[in-house]
Amino acid sequence: MSRKTVYIIRDDVNHPKEVIDPVMERVFDADRWNVVLTDRARDLVEHAAEADLAMWFTNGRPEGEANLSVEEQGVIVDRVKAGMGMLFVHAGLVLIEEDSPFYAELNSGRFIEHSPHHVPVTTVPARSIEHPVIRGIEAFTATDEHYYCQVDTSRTDVLLLSTSKHVTAAGGWAHSVGQGRVVALTPGHTTDALGNPQMVQLMKNGSDWAIGLI
Repeated sequence: MSRKTVYIIRDDVNHPKEVIDPVMERVFDADRWNVVLTDRARDLVEHAAEADLAMWFTNGRPEGEANLSVEEQGVIVDRVKAGMGMLFVHAGLVLIEEDSPFYAELNSGRFIEHSPHHVPVTTVPARSIEHPVIRGIEAFTATDEHYYCQVDTSRTDVLLLSTSKHVTAAGGWAHSVGQGRVVALTPGHTTDALGNPQMVQLMKNGSDWAIGLI
């Protein structure tokens, strides 16, 4: 099998590459994946045809750059509809407007608020559904920034629930969009959370499902 190409959008002041990149080496086997690391979403817009999978850890808008336009978001949405996989992790869900193509046509979920401090967050696979993304996943607890998201549950399957002392919220969801597939995972701000073996396996499963390998 030829290697697949993943564009990983990461690295901002609150989500530095020093935390993310070492974990990506555990998620993406070099024998199976060609990994492209960038801090700019526009790199994906310009090279979307090359990507089998796009993975978002940040909104990909370095200081001084404007938000992606509706037209630029549309390029990515069209690429997913044509078969590219998408995986949103934690801060990749930030700055998605309710009326934007990323929410209305693509992700079905977006960040609203997070816990005021890092707290123990327990992430548990939903008991009411079987899905390849959560196959073999066990409940895990990690100190993290607990995300609360708006999720359109009429258009996606909630696969994970995350609970802290503050609230229980959706911890992950997945669905198809045209010929493509989209996965979102809310944990992952801290090394404790992102590097947890269960979280690593979730990202492996999510990546393989998003490109149709499982």
